[in-house]
Amino acid sequence: MQTQNNEQHEAGRPAIERVPKAAGRMGISVSQAYREVKAGRLGPLVKLGERASGLPSVAVDAWIQAKIDAASQKGGAQC
Repeated sequence: MQTQNNEQHEAGRPAIERVPKAAGRMGISVSQAYREVKAGRLGPLVKLGERASGLPSVAVDAWIQAKIDAASQKGGAQC
């Protein structure tokens, strides 16, 4: 399933990730992902059903890139 979502996303077609999967990719907890959405730093949430929500893959990618850019501006982690 991961490969299929990446192939669709790379082909330029919209892809939606369930929140737990997106949170795992971002390296944060599911509750932190929802806090990021509430704060306006991530999102929008897309309702997939009565009890299911997802995030556009492009929004997740942008959030990850923003974190990388912020770390680069601060000098980043020194290994």
